[in-house]
Amino acid sequence: MPNQSLRQSEIDSLQYISSMTNELVQMAEASRFPMISYLLGMAYAEAFDVLRGARPARHPQLSGNPRHPKAQPKDNRAHARRA
Repeated sequence: MPNQSLRQSEIDSLQYISSMTNELVQMAEASRFPMISYLLGMAYAEAFDVLRGARPARHPQLSGNPRHPKAQPKDNRAHARRA
C-alpha cells in the first residue's frame, strides 16, 4: 500500500525509481560489480521503504534540503589574516 502522505506524482516517481534501481542491481550483479550493486540496492530499498511508509518521505535534517534552516550553505571562504 503506497504511503498516503505522498502526492500521486511522488508515488509514481518512487515506483519508477524502485523499478529502475532493481533492474540496475541485477545488471551490476551479473557484471560482478559488487559495490555498485550494493549502492543501487540501498537506493532501491530506500525508495521501496518510503513508498510503503516504512520511512519518512522527507528528511529535513539532510543538508541538501533547502526548506531546512540549518541546510543553508556555509560560507567557506578563507578569512583574511591580519599581520
